[in-house]
Amino acid sequence: MAEPSNPTNRMAIVSLCSAVLTLLSFCIGFAPFLPMTAGICYPLALVLSVVALVTGVLALRQLRSRPENGRWMALTGTILGGVLPLVIICATIITISALAVGLTELFKQANP
Repeated sequence: MAEPSNPTNRMAIVSLCSAVLTLLSFCIGFAPFLPMTAGICYPLALVLSVVALVTGVLALRQLRSRPENGRWMALTGTILGGVLPLVIICATIITISALAVGLTELFKQANP
């Protein structure tokens, strides 16, 4: 009979799922063919990235003391949860700058 394998840490699963949802939410907000989604998707992605980071760190702490699987999930969630907020902030700055430039050009054309 085969030996039962160790269970997967639930916090690691939550961290990986949150990281994937963060990436998906960011990509939907950044998509040019879906206008006006950035205002909803970027804040959602920031919240999800914090969840991924926190649960990833907690999962890594739990995995040190427990014989469970899921270290790669926790690491992936922690890394994406730490890097994606910086990307989201940069994309937000670019979006606001583009909107400001577009509005400035629109006002220049309207008032010659």
